[in-house]
Amino acid sequence: YTLSAGSELKVSGTSTLHDWTMKSTSGNGKATFTMAGDQLQGITNLQVSLKAETLKSGKSGMDDKAYDALKTGDFPTISFTLREMKYIKQNGTAITYTATGDLIIAGVKRAVTFTGTGKAGDDKFQFDGKTTFKLTDFKVDPPTAMFGTIKTGDEVTVAFNVTFKNSATL
Repeated sequence: YTLSAGSELKVSGTSTLHDWTMKSTSGNGKATFTMAGDQLQGITNLQVSLKAETLKSGKSGMDDKAYDALKTGDFPTISFTLREMKYIKQNGTAITYTATGDLIIAGVKRAVTFTGTGKAGDDKFQFDGKTTFKLTDFKVDPPTAMFGTIKTGDEVTVAFNVTFKNSATL
């Protein structure tokens, strides 16, 4: 299965001035799903990556500060590789889950756990989920502006809404 166009990743946080969100719809990804009829039994080899500079806030100055903080010149890609997925609840083709894997930001790899929901149907899987962590966990200094008078909060939330389509039917 391949990550389909239109899948969205959002990073949200706070600052001393206002809350902010950056979005990207430019990720790449692949996954292998194990099925029993229309029931999802497991996921292996799930990997998603995106160019960090595809994250956009709508404000170029803010984007530039974020790219500097993420060291995109040296580490242009953000990626996630699934290690384990646990089902909290399964009801027909719908699931509620926790997924643990390795997230790499600015060249630093850390384990993170996402919680979310998913649904199977018509040779595709749709998942949404989110997690919260500190930028400093990835050795990223929260961006500042206006000579340090505007400061980004250390805690961010990563949320996604993605669809994987069967590569054989593309």
